[in-house]
Amino acid sequence: MNTISDLELPSTEADVARQAASRLRLEQMFNDHHDFIWRLIRRLGLSRGAADDAAQQVFLVAAERILDIQEGRERAFLFGTALRVSRRVSRNEKRWVLEDDMDFRNSAALRPEELADQRRAVDLMGRILANMDHDLKTVFILAELEGMTMPQVSSLLEIPLGTATSRLRRAREAFRSAVAAFEAAVPQGAKT
Repeated sequence: MNTISDLELPSTEADVARQAASRLRLEQMFNDHHDFIWRLIRRLGLSRGAADDAAQQVFLVAAERILDIQEGRERAFLFGTALRVSRRVSRNEKRWVLEDDMDFRNSAALRPEELADQRRAVDLMGRILANMDHDLKTVFILAELEGMTMPQVSSLLEIPLGTATSRLRRAREAFRSAVAAFEAAVPQGAKT
């Protein structure tokens, strides 16, 4: 297997050119996909600090395997690596945090009680996702939070379109059921 360390001692002009091309490709991958990978890792349940570390691990793996990554499949490679890294890290972290990475559009214009309502909704979403099956949660995050189409989700996860669609349907049902259970458990006057 070729790794970045193989590229560190160029002996010919061709080696120098390959090394430069690999570094540029890795830099482009980082620029194009870092934000998506970080958000994905956060939404899969890691804290902000753990997500920073996990995203760095994802790109370190990419650096080591840069010559093995097929052209045009960079996002899929990074996505798969992010799933594996986040699973490993979450086993160690064992907690779910979903907060500041959620985009509160026009939050400066919101009244404090509206902002508090949004934060409670994000907290509820985090708790629901923390208890959702991993495969369902992954499809739900990609489709509902990242705004991907089902063909994009299917391609990224390398699963049949029907499987992706079925998982999204089941994830939505689980989400609605959890929200309904929450609403039933909250006293009527406490809901805002």
